[in-house]
Amino acid sequence: MNANAARALRLFDEFVELPAAERERRLAALAAAEPELHAALRALLQADADDDAGVLDRSPARILADHRDRAAATASTPAPPAAADLRVGARLGAWRIDREIGRGRMGTVYQAHRDDGEYQQRVALKCVRAELDSPQALAALREERNLLARLDHTGIAALVDGGVDDAGRPWFALRYVEGEPIDAWCDRRRLGVAARVDLLLQVCDAVAYAHAQGVLHRDLKPSNVLVTGDGRAQLLDFGLSAQIGPLREAAAQPAAPTPHYAAPEARERGAQGPATDLYALGVLTYRLLAGQWPTPLHSLRELAPGAGADAPMTMALSLEDAPDAVAHARGAASAAALARQLRGDVSAVALKAVAVRAQDRYASVAEFADELRRWRQRRPVRALPGSWLSRTRKWLRRHPAAAGLGAALIVAAAAGLGVAGWQHRQAQREAEAGEQVGRLFASTLGTATLSGLGSTRFSSRALLERTERELRALPLGDQPTLNAHALATLARSYAQIGDYRRGEDLADQAQRLLDRAGIVDEENLITATRLSLLNRRGRYDEALALARQRLQELSSRDDEVARESRIAVGAELARTQWARGETLAALTGADDLLARAEALPRGHHELIAQVLILRSDFLRGLSRYKAAEDDAQRALELARPLNPVLEDDALERLVDSQRARLSPQYPANAELLLERRRRSLGATHPKSAQAEVYVGLNRYPNLPRADAARTLARLESAYGRDSAVYALALSRMAFALVDTDEAEVPLQREAVAILARDRSNQEMLFIAQLSLAQALIGRKMQGPPPNEREGVALLRRLIAARHRAGLQAPREQYVLINYLARYGSDAQLALARATLDQALRSAPQLYSPADAEWTSLRMLDNLVRYRQGQRAEADAGFERLLRETPPDGLGLSQSRIDMCRIVALLYRGRYAFETCRTPQAISLLRQAEALAQARMSPRDRTQADAVEALSNALAGRQGSRLPFMVRDDGHGALLACRPHDRRARSAAPHRGEDPRAGDTP
Repeated sequence: MNANAARALRLFDEFVELPAAERERRLAALAAAEPELHAALRALLQADADDDAGVLDRSPARILADHRDRAAATASTPAPPAAADLRVGARLGAWRIDREIGRGRMGTVYQAHRDDGEYQQRVALKCVRAELDSPQALAALREERNLLARLDHTGIAALVDGGVDDAGRPWFALRYVEGEPIDAWCDRRRLGVAARVDLLLQVCDAVAYAHAQGVLHRDLKPSNVLVTGDGRAQLLDFGLSAQIGPLREAAAQPAAPTPHYAAPEARERGAQGPATDLYALGVLTYRLLAGQWPTPLHSLRELAPGAGADAPMTMALSLEDAPDAVAHARGAASAAALARQLRGDVSAVALKAVAVRAQDRYASVAEFADELRRWRQRRPVRALPGSWLSRTRKWLRRHPAAAGLGAALIVAAAAGLGVAGWQHRQAQREAEAGEQVGRLFASTLGTATLSGLGSTRFSSRALLERTERELRALPLGDQPTLNAHALATLARSYAQIGDYRRGEDLADQAQRLLDRAGIVDEENLITATRLSLLNRRGRYDEALALARQRLQELSSRDDEVARESRIAVGAELARTQWARGETLAALTGADDLLARAEALPRGHHELIAQVLILRSDFLRGLSRYKAAEDDAQRALELARPLNPVLEDDALERLVDSQRARLSPQYPANAELLLERRRRSLGATHPKSAQAEVYVGLNRYPNLPRADAARTLARLESAYGRDSAVYALALSRMAFALVDTDEAEVPLQREAVAILARDRSNQEMLFIAQLSLAQALIGRKMQGPPPNEREGVALLRRLIAARHRAGLQAPREQYVLINYLARYGSDAQLALARATLDQALRSAPQLYSPADAEWTSLRMLDNLVRYRQGQRAEADAGFERLLRETPPDGLGLSQSRIDMCRIVALLYRGRYAFETCRTPQAISLLRQAEALAQARMSPRDRTQADAVEALSNALAGRQGSRLPFMVRDDGHGALLACRPHDRRARSAAPHRGEDPRAGDTP
């Protein structure tokens, strides 16, 4: 056998399982690059297609010779034309079939488009193959459709539609995925091992979700996992799927799984279960990471009756005879170099997934995914626990804080025998101490990140105090570096519960430990911790001086640790600049930090995600909501396969920005954040309580008082009543704790006082002051406002303060405009107009046209025009708003839009009455009445009653005098039909304003 025949035989196993279109595409590429190899491989594939029965009994050379003979004999015989597919061009349901895009054992998949004129959409439409129109095939397609209907996951192509054709045969349509098989996608980009594992984790999450819904896939392989251009893995083809239940035999199924990816029990007995999907994922792991199979393959060996399964080998061993091209596709210099990368933990994880016996594999796909995540996070894996020394080394790689151990080990290995013996014993003590600290923190706080939050839960001061006691009880007297870094990690955790004084004390202790030992904080964990605490306590001048000094010291170093340290210290410097009002300098600094993080070698996705979260905060503070959402979304995607808590932090930033502009996506993502916080941290964790606040805001005004009180009690218990986190939550949820504006004002004053004393976050103080201003001018329609003059003055001071800090003030502007337009005197309309014009100029940079905030500004623009006497222009504007605003949406966003629509209908009705178009006025006001009755909650009944009063008055049931949104203090305005007087007296419209407008940080 020559070299090309051997390579063709090795490639045959891969190519034979590809879909026809993909196989031809890859064969064409091979023909251009290596014609002789292409010819040999094409011969094997053709031989398999022509004569499956005897192929196992012939050598590759004989197969090639036979194929050449047949090719010569038939060269002059033209092939018969392929039969036309009658389905192409036909219509099924609302879909017109465009072309065939895939063909499987039972079904044909077409690309189709929506053809009913409703909207445009592409789908992948699946039908039973015309030549397999059997009861078994039809039943299998129905079963696949039923199972897909149960699945709703971002990593699974979702069911869009389904039905039966004219002959009663079932079909269904899926979301169309524009992508390529996962192996080809990775190879074309020459992705390294870590990036390929990240993609595998996406696949694992989708499969684990399907299993949780009771659905098996049963045919996992590269061609059934497509990756889109933005790197999202999509699971396709549940044609062999089944419900999880008792083991079934293959004979009961219309088709069998792909042999090379099928578990031994599936090939031999037809057994199926979660373990068979897990096995296929293990094989996929081998193919993606090593480009090899778990066991050596022979041509079509699975077709041999009773063929048993060989014991799988490690990925490193499988690469012994592999060509270097396999390694080059994975960013490695050679096959040997790739084998070295794959030795150890990741190889053990993959090997366990493809164990011959199902009971020797992982218990679930979720457990397999957790092992892969542990490897990505440099944590010990359960498949290969290793020695105490290896576990300690992994802990130290995750905690650069304890890097002194690595240096000690290197010195011990290089020193003379006598010194080496002493150093070895010293290294042992350091390793044992490191392992003790690692176990302690892994069981309590987890790994400290740039943002200070651990990767495991902590939920109370008592837990932190217990951790500190146990840390101080450890024998760390001769380990100053490790002890100092442990104290710094603990300091960050105290900061997370708002105890900045205790955190600062611990950070100072850590610095003194290093100073006494004459040790430099090379990794800058302690410096970054001290900077963070100085910022949180409002000591910005000290923070600025420390950050600049440390960055100057780092400027002469260019090692990887120094580059990471510059990012950590630079992040705190940017926070300092932001707090000092140097907002553009802070944003520029964040841009530079992101560029530096992205320039680091691969494996720093968590650090990149944390910098993106930082920049998202800045963009959000600058009211650049769209850009802030983009950064948060990217951070979320980077963190997803690595750190669930960091992923949730990114989701929180996304929710925060969406809430600021009242995006329609906000309600669903707020609920998702709460669900994820509870799942990853527990229902009682303070981060879960903070997520409850976002959901509670969306439920206004129907948030039960008991729920709000329970959330605040959890935050008070975790952070203390004097903490900024508690004060912000109190300010945001005060509306649910009381029934009147007058009762809310003291709660808002308490929140403002706490935040003014805390000084850790100026933005939080602005938010609480805005909520106080809203309570002062009144928003519950329960009598006269508590103090209109103080509220208006506070709003104007807030706008000026934000501008001085280099920030925009869209929320404060909106609240002021809303109040002046509705309740201000004629003399105040000029201020309302000027503020409104400024807000409208900046709206395109802050909002999308569908956002409720932009809709609200348009409504207020027309309202001010109306009050200033531009009645016809205002009426036309209100008409456009009603025409262009969607009538249905989600949660908080839709509540605001409903209010805008009601106001627009009221003013259009009023203008119609003033211009003696009474029938039209009655119609418009009836619409307003219906919308108010349908959408306003019991807390808003006054508004609905006022709308009804208008409608009844115009209908003649209450005389000729028309009350317009009568206030509880008895004041109202009267209207009359005045065809020659277009300047009818303006009157105050409704008072009920959403308390959540612009109160999110």
